[in-house]
Formats: sequence, C-alpha cells, structure tokens
Amino acid sequence: MSPENIVVDVTDMKFCVGPCSSKEEETTEKKFLKPYSGGKYEEFCYPIGEECNLILKNVRICNSCNHRYLEFWEENEIDSLKGDAQTILKKLEI
Repeated sequence: MSPENIVVDVTDMKFCVGPCSSKEEETTEKKFLKPYSGGKYEEFCYPIGEECNLILKNVRICNSCNHRYLEFWEENEIDSLKGDAQTILKKLEI
C-alpha cells in the first residue's frame, strides 16, 4: 500500500502557512501575504517522502516563504522542501 498525500485546504487561515515562525494574522487593514492582489495560490506541494506530499490548497503566504519555496524547487532542494513540510505540519498542528 502506497502512502497517501496529506491535502489541507488553508482557505480560512489568516496567517502565513509557510515554514516561517510567524503566526501574525493578516487583516483588512494590514495586508502582507501573497498574492498581494488578495487572491490565493491554487496549490503548494511539499514532498514528505518518496511517494507522499503535503499539498496546501488555496494558499496565502508571506514573501519570504514564497521565495524560499520557489528557490528550493528551482534548485531541486528536495531535502529542504521535506524539512519545510515537517515544519509546516507542526505549525498547522497536523
């Protein structure tokens, strides 16, 4: 039996769902999460194991975590992405 992906819809989370330590909430007066248009990224995918991923749906994320995610994928830093997945699971209490 192959491992299952962990899929989390983060639509209602008002803080960065990336691996940073911040849980500061975004408000209508203070917008700082990407995309800056106020929309959401459809999906971020972090590998957990060989055939298992953490898939975040409807994502708003801080600039630093977004940049980190894109850089790790561009550089094929799979171990770093796996570490971030574990940090995110702890942050979201999953």
